[in-house]
Amino acid sequence: MELRYYIVRRLLVLIPTILGLTLLIFILMRSLPTTYLIAPYTAGAKTTAAKALDTATAIKLLGLNYPVPVQYLDYLNNLLHGNWGYMAAGGGYTGSVLTLIGLYLPNTAQLAIGATVLSIIVAIPLGTYIGARPNSVADQSGRIFSLFGYAMPAFWLALLLQIIFGAKSVGGAPWQIFPITGVYPESVLIHTPAWMANGTSYPTHIFILDALLNGDPSAAWGGFMHIVLPVLALTYGILAGILRFIRAGMVDAANQEYVKTARAKGVNEKLVIKRHVRRNALIPTITVMGLLFAGLLGGVVLIEKVFAYPGIGLLTVNSALPTLQIYGIAGTTLIFGLLLVSANLVVDIVYAFVDPRIRY
Repeated sequence: MELRYYIVRRLLVLIPTILGLTLLIFILMRSLPTTYLIAPYTAGAKTTAAKALDTATAIKLLGLNYPVPVQYLDYLNNLLHGNWGYMAAGGGYTGSVLTLIGLYLPNTAQLAIGATVLSIIVAIPLGTYIGARPNSVADQSGRIFSLFGYAMPAFWLALLLQIIFGAKSVGGAPWQIFPITGVYPESVLIHTPAWMANGTSYPTHIFILDALLNGDPSAAWGGFMHIVLPVLALTYGILAGILRFIRAGMVDAANQEYVKTARAKGVNEKLVIKRHVRRNALIPTITVMGLLFAGLLGGVVLIEKVFAYPGIGLLTVNSALPTLQIYGIAGTTLIFGLLLVSANLVVDIVYAFVDPRIRY
């Protein structure tokens, strides 16, 4: 099967997967009392996005008076038209859920991309080095390093990094280098640039990129310093997972007959490692990327809370506490689900590209 047909087939499988995700979220929402569902729309709701309505009008507006199957179809229709519900004074967030997600998702994407790229850049050469030297001191050290990272809670590492490297941390850190809260330097608040409004940068909502686009490299550097500790806290867990699989794949591939044949023919050892051992060791590693990305999304929620980082993870926590903002929770859950499904799709396509056997 050609790669393009495989991609089309995987895209078609994606449709029922996403429908199943929306159905699960709908069931969880409708399992709550009606008062929770209409709360952001009724009298007392502190929101400018939705006018306060009486209970009967709110129920009719949300379609809660229809049969459950019709309610689900109405829910899908609202999702497609951008009506994901409202948040009313939930953790300091007020307004349309989709608008809030659009403002804060780029910050989370910045952390996720940074952690993923950094972990891959470090894990592949390091895993190749220790995997080519099984049972050596370097191998044993790498295994201990990856075991600690795999078992260590991300939020605990985040707190440890704050204590050691955080500027203005409680008691004073040994090396007060990196900021421990927020996404941009305090100097921006003193003289707010024209490309910022209400604490959000424009046009991409990614502060570093917006600062560069608007010709302010010093602000961009300040934004970079703010994401160093969160990215490091997220990276360690992913790095440890990738390192373990690359190391195991290297040891397994080194014992294959084709590798022994290449060495018997006198092929240079570096070429054997690079073209025969490492390339085949990366194939099983690709399959676990989706699972590692799932762990990354879970870590984002905790990391953003620890660093008071304004991303979708913090939006999720503040949607639940102190007040239950059901539409905020449902919206962020849907985004996390879509990100995970998309990551698995990319992993499957990359796997099919690397190993053509998987297409059949």
